[in-house]
Amino acid sequence: MNVTKLFLEILKTVMRNVSYKEMPQLSGEQWMELYRISEKQSVAPMIYQQIYGTDAFLKANPQFQAQWKMQTLNQAGNQARRSALFLMLYEKMRQQGLSPLVVKGIVCRNLYINPDLRISGDEDLLIPRDQFDRMDKLLLDEGFLRAELEDGKEYQEVGYQNPVNGLYLEIHMDLFARESGAYGHLNELFANAFETYEIVEIQGTQILTLSAQEHFLYLVCHSLKHFLHSGFGIRQLCDILYFAKEYRERIDWCEVNTVMREYHMYDFAMNLLNIGIENLGFSWEELGLRQPEDVVLDSLELLDDMMDGGVFGKSSSNRVHSANITLNAAENESANPVSGIAASLFPGKEYIRANYSYARKYSALIPAAYLHRMFKYLRTRSEQKEEGEKSSTQIGMERVKLLEKYKIVDK
Repeated sequence: MNVTKLFLEILKTVMRNVSYKEMPQLSGEQWMELYRISEKQSVAPMIYQQIYGTDAFLKANPQFQAQWKMQTLNQAGNQARRSALFLMLYEKMRQQGLSPLVVKGIVCRNLYINPDLRISGDEDLLIPRDQFDRMDKLLLDEGFLRAELEDGKEYQEVGYQNPVNGLYLEIHMDLFARESGAYGHLNELFANAFETYEIVEIQGTQILTLSAQEHFLYLVCHSLKHFLHSGFGIRQLCDILYFAKEYRERIDWCEVNTVMREYHMYDFAMNLLNIGIENLGFSWEELGLRQPEDVVLDSLELLDDMMDGGVFGKSSSNRVHSANITLNAAENESANPVSGIAASLFPGKEYIRANYSYARKYSALIPAAYLHRMFKYLRTRSEQKEEGEKSSTQIGMERVKLLEKYKIVDK
């Protein structure tokens, strides 16, 4: 029994809103594997909803059944609570004259039959830079906490956590890090977001968000950003598929495809959609498209990468660290294996400061942090060779080939 294939078959019924009736008998180990895959992809509540009444599941270990049920009830209940709290908070923002655009998160959840089963860890809001001080004061007054801000520094993104209710917000002044040579230029696509925004109603609350076409482009760009780092999971694809289906009549595919070609993500996006066609029960017509004839549709390696990486591409520390190699390939046309390894061992100073507290506190210790990193890499690599694990370098170089295959980088 291929449990990954089984997972995709169940997820297909979720996306098509039909019941799953042919659940095969599984061993205890196979049940645990299905649960682990579902958790790794952050869709465990949606999978549980499809299988909990099947004969096969009812014959599974009672303790396992109870565990998955309790996890689903907790996650769905917490999601419903956070969504309600966010909507009340959003109305306060609007009452104070703020105009945040909500992206991803609750806007995507609202497309699902059971929104609370589509779990989100946070809510993302894009605001005009000149509204930041007022937004910051409102959130602090509401009990949110954030890291201390440096005087005079122009932030692009600030995170806020409410320790009482668990609500987490990311306030963006830019959707993508401007300093990134790999994807900072994607901000150009959303320069007019506050002139072209739309209003959607969610549970009786008027929400400002990106226009349908810009939002679809943003979902693709956001996935691309994660792909250039250490990857992303199938939940993001589910959002993209539902969004394309819901707004197909309002997306000018000719214009969108032209933009995606210009920004080297057309082959990537078409192969993403193709996973939905081949594995999740969608059709090109449902998405408002004809099957593209100007791109090679070969999505298996892309799907394998998504299944391996998990929801945020963080299934292993080596995979996370491999991002230095893939980002180097995306930023530098002349990148090669040697420069990729060098990028992994010697990332920028900001990365070092962020990951080594003593280097963040004392700049003079940055060289020591680089040495620390190099020796740690060599020791870890030796241990991994003995255990047969892939190193961050090996993962990174394999993923660079995917960037080349889907024409994200030209080699």
